[in-house]
Amino acid sequence: MLLLTNDDVKQVLTVGLAITVLEEAYRDFFSGNSVCRPRVNTQVPLGKDGKVYNWSSVDGACRTTGYFAIRLMSDISYVQTYGGVRTREKYCLRPGLYCGLILLTSIHSGEPLALMHDGYIQHVRQGADGGIGAKYLARPEAEVVGMLGSGGMARSHAEAFCAVRKIRKLKVYSPTPEHRQGYAREMAEKLGIEEEAYDSPEQAYRGADILAACTDSAEPVIRADLVEPGTHLVDVGGLLDEATVRRIDVAL
Repeated sequence: MLLLTNDDVKQVLTVGLAITVLEEAYRDFFSGNSVCRPRVNTQVPLGKDGKVYNWSSVDGACRTTGYFAIRLMSDISYVQTYGGVRTREKYCLRPGLYCGLILLTSIHSGEPLALMHDGYIQHVRQGADGGIGAKYLARPEAEVVGMLGSGGMARSHAEAFCAVRKIRKLKVYSPTPEHRQGYAREMAEKLGIEEEAYDSPEQAYRGADILAACTDSAEPVIRADLVEPGTHLVDVGGLLDEATVRRIDVAL
């Protein structure tokens, strides 16, 4: 049985590979070759400070690959106000540490095959999902990304967008100046694109072909009055304001 850390996973897993594998997985699902149980949360309120213990799990299996996997998460969650912004936070043991594990088994023998940290896999998987959405739904000529957020999800999504479109420029806003500036520089160097970091979210919307909200904000972050016609929206963690909900196709 393999024991794989986030560092081990980083050596082999790329956003491009994740996009390919996920597209295969979705084809398997809709052809009836795989099954998936939606995420289930068990929550225990811990007291007046608003903290909650969360135990979460989600699992699935595929006949084509022969694998079953279950993702397990154990954390303390709470809402805090930082710089006038309400955010959803979580930790295990102490802030900055997290507990997420994936157990992989064989559906043919029942043998446990691997136990993996889920942190890096989760960022790449979610970014790849955003990339698949952009691949099929964003305008073919899309070249400017407006990014709300500067954390791990913002990094994997920027990579994924560049994997499916010829992205020329990244426009980023997040509340903390050093975070957004550092993120913009890092992505420009890694992806070979132009970058601009702004001190207001409105500027990230302007001229964006793809707008991505990759944030832990507990408040609405996508604003309908700022979304330009033809913009492809990706929402990970942030909320939509009421006007955006009214503007989006009811099927969504």
